[in-house]
Amino acid sequence: MDSDTAYQQICSVRTVQSDKKGFFNEFYLEVRQSCGEKWLTNYFGKLKSDQARILSIFSDREICDPVLGVLENVRPVYKQKDALFSSQRRAQAEKFNLLDDPKQALAHANLAVVRAPARDIDPLVDGGLTLALAFWTRALILLDMGNGEAALSDLKLAANYGVESKSSVDYYLKMAKAYAYMGEPARVEISLKIAEKLAPAGTTKIDACRQEIANIKTNSDPKKINLKKPNPTGGENPDLLGTSNLVKLVESSDKGKFIVATNELKTGDVVLAEDPIAACLLPSFFGSHCHNCFERLITPVPCLNCSGIAFCSAQCMGEACSSYHRFECAFMDLFIGSGMSILCYIALRVFTQARAGVEQGLSIANGLIENLCAHNESRQADDFLQRSLMAGFLMRCLQKAQYFGHRKTEGVNPTALELKVATALLGLLQVLQFNAHEIYETLVTDKHCFDGSKVIYVGAGLYPAGSYFNHECWPTVARYFVGKRIILAATRPHKQNQIVAENYGPVFTKMNLKERQRALRGRYLFDCTCDCCKENWPTLQKLDKQVRFWCPSGTCGSVLRFPKDLAKDVRCARCRKNVSLKESIVKLIKVEEMYREAANAMKNQDVESAIELFKEAIDQFYEIAVLPHKDTLIAQDSLRTCLASTGTTFKK
Repeated sequence: MDSDTAYQQICSVRTVQSDKKGFFNEFYLEVRQSCGEKWLTNYFGKLKSDQARILSIFSDREICDPVLGVLENVRPVYKQKDALFSSQRRAQAEKFNLLDDPKQALAHANLAVVRAPARDIDPLVDGGLTLALAFWTRALILLDMGNGEAALSDLKLAANYGVESKSSVDYYLKMAKAYAYMGEPARVEISLKIAEKLAPAGTTKIDACRQEIANIKTNSDPKKINLKKPNPTGGENPDLLGTSNLVKLVESSDKGKFIVATNELKTGDVVLAEDPIAACLLPSFFGSHCHNCFERLITPVPCLNCSGIAFCSAQCMGEACSSYHRFECAFMDLFIGSGMSILCYIALRVFTQARAGVEQGLSIANGLIENLCAHNESRQADDFLQRSLMAGFLMRCLQKAQYFGHRKTEGVNPTALELKVATALLGLLQVLQFNAHEIYETLVTDKHCFDGSKVIYVGAGLYPAGSYFNHECWPTVARYFVGKRIILAATRPHKQNQIVAENYGPVFTKMNLKERQRALRGRYLFDCTCDCCKENWPTLQKLDKQVRFWCPSGTCGSVLRFPKDLAKDVRCARCRKNVSLKESIVKLIKVEEMYREAANAMKNQDVESAIELFKEAIDQFYEIAVLPHKDTLIAQDSLRTCLASTGTTFKK
């Protein structure tokens, strides 16, 4: 086996299992040893369809015994609720709040909320009101912190899960205080009047509360930023949802399906603004991010059944638990323990989130399999076996979660419908290897929004339209995220029918040609023929500051080197004219001055001005010159950084 083939196999394996310590790797190795090389190569490796591969792992005698032996033992494994633990954390939260340590108080209150069982599940602790009391305690802490909006949400949840509200003076006084922090005086007064009606004669609580509210200053949560979700420039393309009317999908024999400009694009134009067809959070972020929308958690709202994940709001919890999470909930720790990759979670999610049921899931899955690249003609028998076993495992989890309804038997062997789902899961596991996108947020520091900023990958998603953007080793678009929505914005102007290119990882500024080609062959199974590769551009560190200009003679299209003598004309080999580059050089000087102004705007954290300056300067550069040009490359990368800062960011 040559080194590139071995590297390709390593890359492929990592898209199925992300942790070799997980039990799935042991499962695969046991099956692999049982079936033997001869059967794998001469029989399984020659099967022509995914359905035949799935049928094989369940029915062929060389393989089915170890497969059934493991899958028969699939059962729910998840982090369960613990009323006593929650009650203890609530007591700790109250203690730290009295000690005026709000950070510790909130941390313990969050644990109390997440681990608390729903009402009446454990009536021996807190009379079955553990969850309601956890929300109530956290609401009091949030009020002391001045976070009215979050406190109000918790007060309502506390009432929803059992805390007396309709006849409680304290409840409406706390509501009034929350509304005061939110700057809603009319609702403050309504809450106080209800409290007055409920209060016994002679009480001083209402007056004391009014006095306290009079001293409250409106305090919005500084960490909560309502980000704008950009829409495609020029309106949405009806033939390819999520893309701009300024681009279109084309196809060729050598490049497959890819995106080109329909009309001229300007730097900064949004060519894609697409929500994922399915997206999943990485397990390492289950405790810090909303499982549904990926927003950072400040006051988590739990699943009512498990303690392994949480949501940013009751709305997100309701959306998830009424669709995909009800099938995934009881198996979350099993998934993590298997070591399966994030792509496997996404394949499963395509089905579990289908609100109309299994037929809708099949329709979506088969549409993706039909339209997106899978490179199944290049796969080895080992690869198919591993993915088939994972598809079988995921299908078994769906069986046990009653995704297909109540089963008459506990047997593993799939029904006709379950076979279709397992087959589609196998197809998705192939498609996702080449079409999923990592989802990231930008971590910024208190000192500066750019200096010390860091990209944090929190999950992955499948974006059908986004999958059609081909790779170039210097992309023509910047990619960033607003929540789970992917945004692609042009980092250079494009002429009609010019390729609009993404980047799949290797960029010429950091990796040489040999390294890039090896990485792309191993991970994506193609040889790159972009300009960076065809002309073997040097890395940024080795690139000089010389610039090449377009011939200024009409539509010649020839590229001319920077003249040795600026006073003399240059002879163009294509149009055979003597042309002056003085005007182009003057324009270049202005462009580079604008780059410096944009860099100063970034230094001053004036993001909007920096973006506008970069956009104008880059457009002007491409009118007169071509890449590689060091200052323009730096400007394009800086524009990408600025655009990312308008997406999902997080400040510690």
